[in-house]
Amino acid sequence: MPRVLVSYAWEGDSHKAWVRDFAHRLVLNGVDARLDQWHIAPGQSLTQFMESEILACDNVVVICTKAYAQKSLARQGGVGYEQQIISGHIASGVAREKFIPIIRDGEFSPGENCSIPPQFAGVYTIDMRLDDASDVKFEELLRAIFKQPEHRPPPLGKPPAFMQGGYADTDDAIGEFENLRLATLDLDGWQLESGVAQHHRAPETFWIPAERERRSVKPGDIVKLIFDIAVDLGESEEVSGERMWVIVRARSGPYFIGTLNSHPACSEETDVLQAGDEVVFLPEHIIDVWDDRRLENESL
Repeated sequence: MPRVLVSYAWEGDSHKAWVRDFAHRLVLNGVDARLDQWHIAPGQSLTQFMESEILACDNVVVICTKAYAQKSLARQGGVGYEQQIISGHIASGVAREKFIPIIRDGEFSPGENCSIPPQFAGVYTIDMRLDDASDVKFEELLRAIFKQPEHRPPPLGKPPAFMQGGYADTDDAIGEFENLRLATLDLDGWQLESGVAQHHRAPETFWIPAERERRSVKPGDIVKLIFDIAVDLGESEEVSGERMWVIVRARSGPYFIGTLNSHPACSEETDVLQAGDEVVFLPEHIIDVWDDRRLENESL
């Protein structure tokens, strides 16, 4: 059960009775409400009770009235001492939502009739000034204590088509996505090497862009990839490793689709890969992203 301290100002028997009924209602709804009227016996320390309960409780429900705000400002009595503890907790980094203010009378705006202490200014406050709305507001309080909001945001949808490199969410696009694959030596005569794997092998000597940068390249960007190209030398077949630039054309799911921007150095020995050919790759294959400003600085 959530444990909640009910904080309020002593300002007459009728208000103390209202607070007691309020705490009783919390208990009936499964909340372990801590209240000085129940848990403090003659001779026991009120300040010790407040200190220990503010630390131990999941929430502190503050019943804000004009008298409460005035005593808080003047640092008067138990309310003043309690507000020092609350302000200290907030200043030390305790989540502000641990303290739930409820306005019982007075006004929200600053002035003589204001019931909101300065430390709760701008904090969402539950309005219980009208008895005919108490059931709705009490449920709002219970939802806050049990962390069960009435309304939840919908699940995050897919980005719009223009963020997917022009691929709309249609059957044609799904079919095109399903047909995409990475090239392999046995089927295509060339394949890509993982830049991430190369970086893991030699992190001190092999640099690649950060993952966020590699995942966020967009159509029109130019990226560098590592190609392994099969070369037929007559009696033997070798693999030529080359690093070449590719112009990003589109994106579909996890794949990027680009166009090779130059002829391989081994193009006289093989025609499996030429400038203008389509290249399908993943973020892990990117070892560089063309940056005019960075390349200009490096050349100086």
